Amino acid sequence: MLIGIEASRANRREKTGVEWYAWHVIQQLKQFAESDAHSWLLYSNEPLMMGLEKGPKNWHEMRLAWPPKYLWTQTRLSWEMYRSPPDVLYVPAHVLPRAIPARSVVTIHDVGFARLPELYKPIQRWYHDWATKDIVKRASRILTVSEFSKREIIEFYGAHPDKIFVTPNGIDHARYRPIAKADATPIVDRYRLPEPYLLFVGRLERKKNVKMIVEAFTRFKQLRGEGDPLHLALAGLTGVGFEEIEAAIAASPAKSQIRLLGYVNEDDKAALLNRATALVHPAWYEGFGIPPLEALACGTQVICSWIASLPEVVGEPHALWFDPRDIDSLVQQITRAVDDPAGALERREAGIAWAKQYTWERTARETLPLLTQW
Repeated sequence: MLIGIEASRANRREKTGVEWYAWHVIQQLKQFAESDAHSWLLYSNEPLMMGLEKGPKNWHEMRLAWPPKYLWTQTRLSWEMYRSPPDVLYVPAHVLPRAIPARSVVTIHDVGFARLPELYKPIQRWYHDWATKDIVKRASRILTVSEFSKREIIEFYGAHPDKIFVTPNGIDHARYRPIAKADATPIVDRYRLPEPYLLFVGRLERKKNVKMIVEAFTRFKQLRGEGDPLHLALAGLTGVGFEEIEAAIAASPAKSQIRLLGYVNEDDKAALLNRATALVHPAWYEGFGIPPLEALACGTQVICSWIASLPEVVGEPHALWFDPRDIDSLVQQITRAVDDPAGALERREAGIAWAKQYTWERTARETLPLLTQW
């Protein structure tokens, strides 16, 4: 069987959640002996890199050049599917080309744009809504990353439950693990980040509710008074609504203790998580939520909003939960994270054990038969 994979998202140099999902699943699929019975094509608009270019002899790069910046999927990839379709096309990132083979598998990570449309630009809402309707109508199989997301896809788009398969995300346990202080501290020092600190990891945008962290941190510092050493570090690329976050920082009396780190690579992120007092994850909506699991695997406390898939994925006993509409509830959990070392130790051991079930090997292992067995 010839299986094609849309690999352009996996091939991006600076990756966020969906891109890392695609990269890890591809790299894991290469390692399975069962994959040797098939031929695999990785479609991309640029030369493959960062390990994607390497693999067994039955894995091949298919570069489909397309000089314009946009519409590669809907034009160049569509033409390839029309001209020379594989037996199966797998799209890890939510958009089908116009032409598809008889069998197609697509991952829908979440439908937050349908549940909370006010958090998205109109063009984003329209595009994601159109793409999801198209997938539900035309894809042979739909993968998603949590039972919560499966229910949402059924509720908003009327997809048949038998067409949707839950293959949970994983985390890179070789990287996200407890690290010795001597190994992690030099990386923290390189960012000139004083300890102790709270850490946020993700896109700095409205739908991640980052402004709430800034406001809760400000209120926490006002309650503690001068001399409190806690800092706040925000790590990630900027997104829709970043100007609101900037304004909240500028207005905060604690702005000198708030740091914008920009995009942080995976090795640095693991070290920053290890040295953090806690990861704060205040999102309004998550189809899965990888950063809280990475923090748990590092033995770091997680302060998490009680919404969407997060209780399912993170597990109720393993985090300090708050209402993302209630700043005071977040302030209370920050206080608890700082002032309750005994509770932090108990959650640390349980969190490390919980996170072990989420591996990219498992994700790919559960994905493989959905690509190869028909």
